[in-house]
Amino acid sequence: MVLPRRVALIFDMDNTLIGSRIDFAAIRRSLIALLRAAGATRDPDDVLVRRAIAELVARGAAHDRAHGTSVAPEMWRIIEAQEARGLENAAPLDDAPAVLRALADRGYRIAVLTNNGRAAAEAAIDAAALGGCAETLVARGDAAALKPAGDGVLEVLRRLPGVERAYVIGDSWIDGAAAAATGARFIAYRRPLSELRERGVSPWRTIYHLSELLEITLTD
Repeated sequence: MVLPRRVALIFDMDNTLIGSRIDFAAIRRSLIALLRAAGATRDPDDVLVRRAIAELVARGAAHDRAHGTSVAPEMWRIIEAQEARGLENAAPLDDAPAVLRALADRGYRIAVLTNNGRAAAEAAIDAAALGGCAETLVARGDAAALKPAGDGVLEVLRRLPGVERAYVIGDSWIDGAAAAATGARFIAYRRPLSELRERGVSPWRTIYHLSELLEITLTD
């Protein structure tokens, strides 16, 4: 048994805690178009659309370093504009504030890990009445690499000393990949197992409502 205060529950934000309207498909299309225009990729679209947004930006940044171009800054401009629109007045999912407070009352350490920029994330959290529900927020720029890399999970654990076990709760394969990279357990939220396994991700558990976390033993 692990004491609850030594257990970290690391929540993704978009479409896990908050009903995001960010058009990730549109972002990918725009980023792929920029990469093609710059001659930064020859991969077919069906390969590129399966890449995480962070991976597409990394491709642009690599091209910039090699050729002195400015692809990545333009990619970030597109991403930030979509974030601002998609998170405006976003509502919480599954009564997330009450669920997170109930988990914290039981002693669990609560964190939010997002690939969004800090300003957009903080505004969305406040709008969804989630302010104060987590001990820490790790956003874009707080860790060396974005999900699917595990750097953000490690940064959360650095900020929460004494944690012996970590769970990542999220709706995307990138959340599962970040968990796997760090030895954390992945709890998939409303995501089909077949879809995750296509990406090489095996969740510890799948839930369809955040309140299910109150019924799961997380200390074994």
